[in-house]
Amino acid sequence: MDFEKQTPVTVQSFHYDLTDENAKAKGEVNPGIRKLDVSGDDEHSEENGSYYDVAVFFDVIPEPVEFEVSGAIHQIVQIKDYHGDGSDIDNADWQLLSRPLVEYIETLTYEVTQVTFDKPVNLNFKANF
Repeated sequence: MDFEKQTPVTVQSFHYDLTDENAKAKGEVNPGIRKLDVSGDDEHSEENGSYYDVAVFFDVIPEPVEFEVSGAIHQIVQIKDYHGDGSDIDNADWQLLSRPLVEYIETLTYEVTQVTFDKPVNLNFKANF
């Protein structure tokens, strides 16, 4: 799959909380895709492929259970020579589209935990497809 990034990665929300003793580990990292209507936009043509809002929604409590991060990260892309609704995109292509967004989650978590714990936490996960 060939795609062109139309916008930088946008962090719509990123929330960090210390957890209480009753919290349980979880790793919900879910990608989503929404086809955009650019029919009234003179700058963008769908002749070579449609435009999509690729998003990753996440809610993660890693082991050991000390904190939780959650939020949503987006990027607008044009998928070359593709005009579908996104439901038929295979796992390898999903990974290609979503990996830059997942890396932002990992980086933000690393930086925040470096400040809060004085030791960074590396999240190494893949999105659920």
